[in-house]
Amino acid sequence: MTTPRITLAIGGEPVLVDRAVRRVSIAVRQADPTAQRTVIASDDEDAPHRLREAAAPNLFGDGGVVVIEGIDSADDALGRAIRDVVADLPENVYLVLTHPGGNKGKALLDDLRSAGAEQVDCQALKKGKATLEFLTREFSSYKRRATPDAVSTLYDAVGHDLGLLVAAVSQLSADVDAGPIDGDAVRSYFAGVADVSGFTIADAVWERRYAEALRTLRQAMLASDAARVGPSTVASLAIGLRTLVRVGGMPPGASESEVAKEAGVPPWKVKQLRRQWTRWSGDQRRLAASVVALADADGSMKGGVLEGSSLDTEQKLLALEILVAATASSAARD
Repeated sequence: MTTPRITLAIGGEPVLVDRAVRRVSIAVRQADPTAQRTVIASDDEDAPHRLREAAAPNLFGDGGVVVIEGIDSADDALGRAIRDVVADLPENVYLVLTHPGGNKGKALLDDLRSAGAEQVDCQALKKGKATLEFLTREFSSYKRRATPDAVSTLYDAVGHDLGLLVAAVSQLSADVDAGPIDGDAVRSYFAGVADVSGFTIADAVWERRYAEALRTLRQAMLASDAARVGPSTVASLAIGLRTLVRVGGMPPGASESEVAKEAGVPPWKVKQLRRQWTRWSGDQRRLAASVVALADADGSMKGGVLEGSSLDTEQKLLALEILVAATASSAARD
């Protein structure tokens, strides 16, 4: 299948936007392992220059993927630069442009469509039927079939968070050998998680509530199959961390609606996320260490990164407790 030269990722669902960008990047790098990806924010005053530079032909014929984020915020200068590059796009350069949806920047969108851009729908999924259908397709992408009971049970247990749902589908597809994946298999992973969800644990961690983080984790272990709590908890922590970083990167004067749009959360959650960010903003090194710890834990919960490094159930529980305790305590102020 030919990789589109210009891709428009339209919508505000971060998981789908990230997937659209990643799909193009992977395809380009398969053809050219040296290809680089350049990410440009539309509200960067240097964006027009960076775009022209990234898309310019060079002596070595190097290509790459140029991602322009939030073209609804593109000013006239960037709009001209985008149109100029599209009109004479080098053969080995691929453009991915993201737009949250709506009519802002419609003229630029129309010009890109006229230039042959492939549009990818990244709108947030509606609750209920649309999300259930998405989950069924997600299982199919792993060449797995899930029963309607399995899909609905997963949705009920995890909730309407696409990032966590996608992670759960990946985990189930990898770990459940029997087919089709049924409701019992899902319940063995997520029973009790709806009562003490991974997000409850994650919120306690990122708000430096050490005792509550451990208490809710242990409740989750008792309420469900203890060996299955790990993937859900680690995924929730990772989603919380990504959201936290997005909030921390916003200008201090940004409105709640602007922050909500950037972080992909409802406006009512912004105050909570800003409060969490204050716990970390003064210690970026520990925040970076948490990223590494989560990456290691993700591998441990899924069977180990290296051959022979898989953990048994008790070791997984201990590793999970150590992760939650260390991360929550590192968030605490001295």
